[in-house]
Amino acid sequence: GEVVSSLKVADTSLILVNASQGVEVSTELVWEYVQKFQTPSIFVINQVDHEKSDFERSLEQIKSRFGNKVIPVQYPLNQGTSFNTIVDALRMIMYVFDEDGGKPKKVEIPESEIERAQEMHNQLVEAAAENDEGLMEKFFDQGSLNEQELAKGLTIALANQQIYPVFCCSAKENKGSGRIMGFI
Repeated sequence: GEVVSSLKVADTSLILVNASQGVEVSTELVWEYVQKFQTPSIFVINQVDHEKSDFERSLEQIKSRFGNKVIPVQYPLNQGTSFNTIVDALRMIMYVFDEDGGKPKKVEIPESEIERAQEMHNQLVEAAAENDEGLMEKFFDQGSLNEQELAKGLTIALANQQIYPVFCCSAKENKGSGRIMGFI
């Protein structure tokens, strides 16, 4: 009842998915109400630090159950008990956390991950451009968008339920939660 009441008045919802459990019945129930109330939503795959964490499986479950508007924004470089690194495809940066979590160090994405990150970034740019004619023209002319244009387009896309961004974190260890809050 509390979730339903909240979804009626919320500007945006966060749908948490446990990285070791994947999409559960409660996730699907929340999704029904998100659709009913047309609430813009962000998926967060939490507990990527769990020993049985499987980010990729959870992401695939989200995509298969909730459609092709689900677009990952980031992914853990090393999940499980050694989790301390997130590759952020929106900002094209890698976040490395200390053992205590908190504010991460920002470092370059390694060569081994740049192709995957760039592919995800391109999906985000295309999704942002699709929702504004001016951005679409600029995207076709320049092949990309700057950070402000990207933010504008993603805000429109999120508000119109044209995208459902996916983030990852360990809320318990405070790794990644600051980035999610910054995005909101």
